[in-house]
Amino acid sequence: MNGFKYCFGPVGSWRLGVSLGIDPVSRPEKICDFDCVYCQVGHAVPAPPSRAVYVNPEALGAELAVFNAPADYVTFSGRGEPTLAANLSELLAECGRHRGEKTAILTNASLIYSEKVREELGAFDFVIAKLDAPDSGLFKEINRPADGLCFGEIVEGLTLFSKGRHNRLAIQTMLTARNKARVLELAALYAAIAPDEIQLNTPLRPCAEKALTRAEMDLAALIISEELRRLNSGGIKVLNVYEQKAPKPLPISSADTLRRRGKI
Repeated sequence: MNGFKYCFGPVGSWRLGVSLGIDPVSRPEKICDFDCVYCQVGHAVPAPPSRAVYVNPEALGAELAVFNAPADYVTFSGRGEPTLAANLSELLAECGRHRGEKTAILTNASLIYSEKVREELGAFDFVIAKLDAPDSGLFKEINRPADGLCFGEIVEGLTLFSKGRHNRLAIQTMLTARNKARVLELAALYAAIAPDEIQLNTPLRPCAEKALTRAEMDLAALIISEELRRLNSGGIKVLNVYEQKAPKPLPISSADTLRRRGKI
């Protein structure tokens, strides 16, 4: 029950159904180049935005060989930013040797300005990328990025990735009191990026930020949907966490493992 270092779950996801988690930067400490104010796995000084190898593909394969639990998606996420793994493609290939499910990745999009990272993300079936702010000032306030990360480069990278992709793309926005009044500006960015869907979330798990109410989230979703239609982008689906249901699979991982990864 406690022996898995790189695989966790399966967990129920309102976005992905039953999700088997893969942590490609698995470490006891958080490895992330953001320190978001709402982070559910704890706060830490953001890591430099440079890539390294954290997980050996063979070690991941050994876990996958005995992690016998069905899932809808195999999802790269965990205690840090998955694209900080320099061997992301090799780890994805190892998953493909052991699992037949579709693949997803949850990314903060910090490195999506890199053509190589965009190419690697293109190999996943579903990319869920973070965008919480419409400008650099609010980006720094909410996401508290490592030095050297530029909001404009991230937005440009998201737009380039969206234009050249053949997979499914969602933009996830965590709404709190800090950014709820900026949803019209966010909608303009969504229209420019042109993902398949927008996933509006709010901190429903324990963290330092207070969740918005259902009424606040409903209003935000309505404003965004109407603005997207006005901008001739009404085909972009808008999902509201309060309106979605997640399955409740029986996890193989221990409760402590899931807690450390912010899943319960």
